[in-house]
Amino acid sequence: MIDFETNYADIFAQEVESHPKLYPDSVHAAIKRYRKWQKRKDIWFDVKKANAMLYFTETFLKHAKGKWAGKPLILESWQRFNFANIYGWQKYNAAGKAVRVITTAYLQVPKKNGKTIMGGAPVIYGMYGEGVKGADFYISANTFEQCQNAAIPIALTIENSPDLRPGTRIYKGKEDTIRSIKYTFVEDGIKYANMIKVLTKDNAGNEGKNPYINYFDEVHAQMDREQFDNLRSGQIAQEEPLNIITTTAGKQPGSLGAQIYAYAKDVLKNDNDDSWFVLIYEPNKGYDWTDRKVWQMVNPNMGVSVNMEFLENAFKEAQNNSFNRAEFLSKHLDVFVNYAETYFELDQLEKMLVDDLQDEELEGMDCVAGVDLSRRTDLTCVNLNFPTFDDKGNPILKVKQMYFIPEFGIEEKEKQRNVPYRELAERGFVTLCPGKTVDEDMVDQYIMDAFEKYNLLQINYDPALAAKLVERWEMLGIPCVEVPQYPTHMNEPFDDFELLLLQERILNGEKVPAVITDNPLFVFCTSNAKIVTNINNLKAPSKRKSPEHIDGFVAFLIAHKETLNMMEPIVADEDFDEYLDEIYR
Repeated sequence: MIDFETNYADIFAQEVESHPKLYPDSVHAAIKRYRKWQKRKDIWFDVKKANAMLYFTETFLKHAKGKWAGKPLILESWQRFNFANIYGWQKYNAAGKAVRVITTAYLQVPKKNGKTIMGGAPVIYGMYGEGVKGADFYISANTFEQCQNAAIPIALTIENSPDLRPGTRIYKGKEDTIRSIKYTFVEDGIKYANMIKVLTKDNAGNEGKNPYINYFDEVHAQMDREQFDNLRSGQIAQEEPLNIITTTAGKQPGSLGAQIYAYAKDVLKNDNDDSWFVLIYEPNKGYDWTDRKVWQMVNPNMGVSVNMEFLENAFKEAQNNSFNRAEFLSKHLDVFVNYAETYFELDQLEKMLVDDLQDEELEGMDCVAGVDLSRRTDLTCVNLNFPTFDDKGNPILKVKQMYFIPEFGIEEKEKQRNVPYRELAERGFVTLCPGKTVDEDMVDQYIMDAFEKYNLLQINYDPALAAKLVERWEMLGIPCVEVPQYPTHMNEPFDDFELLLLQERILNGEKVPAVITDNPLFVFCTSNAKIVTNINNLKAPSKRKSPEHIDGFVAFLIAHKETLNMMEPIVADEDFDEYLDEIYR
């Protein structure tokens, strides 16, 4: 039973703080943010409003499936923390009325951890318990079948509740699929109707809707963000709109879910969007996927709706092939991974990403450019590799990239690929070229600026590059070298990059990756790479076979064809004899 005087968010926060090793860093980040908000003066935590939702949920909702079917829903401590944050934090709006701070709640947990309950409970509470009138609620997912996974438990909960059923009509389609749910009631002599409507990405006419609550389920599977954006923008007239996003991790780095996840992680890290609440259960960096303690840490309902025996069986299958491993990592450890058939693991690539490569530190340093300008109507990349060394003389490769893309049709490209090109342009990682083609003069200017700022030793380029650009650069006295994209040319820099990915360095006393970049598009392009091999088993990335753009990775390899020769470890004089012995023994 919910006690209206108890702060259940505080209880969970204390549990995490008392046993820090039992919870992942992502949960600690949510607790840290909660504690920070408690010190603010512009918002406040209303315990009674938080507990009103918790009380309704545990009083009127019952399990609809499984061994607990028909029994009252008793929330776990982490689930109470989630809902208490959504409904408890309050602020005054422009009219002086107290309203919710949170308008978007993002929950990411592994499979079988009560995710459906976490999405359905706010919808049912809004429909029946919150006191709103004439409200529309939308359930959105990638497919109609996925929508049913969210809608059917809601319908069963209502059908099985003598308190919620009166005044409710459930509209069904073929095979008892749920199309919509209508709750009609009269208050002060006026008749009202609240409606739950089931959508999919294929539904036409998403514009013009006025949702009170949007429930987005399993966004990791969606590639198109149009419906997501339309439903959220349709809430502009709502005083207290709410978007519930529940998902596991996925295997498609270009999905809507991956893009939302990146934003949610940024909110957790920087606390830069009050309208978002984020709770993610995922492993810490450098995790061991075979470690049972990691399994326990990221599955908050372990022993409740998840059991170790089930995970052990799934783990056995995961050891057999890369596809099952990707499935285990994404569904049971909540890790975003690539397609099983792409070459690199996303979590390995993300280690390269740093907040900022300080430009002033790179000024005057040796660098090699790699240019991939094979398609003027789409993405082009100029890559600058800076070979440098750590505290012990071991090589570090710093990678700066600039992408060029035509401004024409940019919104459509963003939706298709779920890549925020315009936002990345504002951050200095992308140049938007006016018109329908990449402006070669803008590419040339970037190279000229690099020539002035750094010690540009060489420009490596794909032979498909426009000849006039190469002529300009050669006239400056910069050596320009053709590097075709064949396995005979790509294999050596590819293999060296693989080795560097697995290594760490000590820089200014701290551990850092052996390859560092500040451009997230480099991670995106590399994560998309599929490979082809020739008869001698030499490798090269394949643009044709890769699911999305790999131009930035190709430009990097073109440059690294040279920089790999510039990265021999620096050996102190007193260690030189030992170094020679190691080479020639």
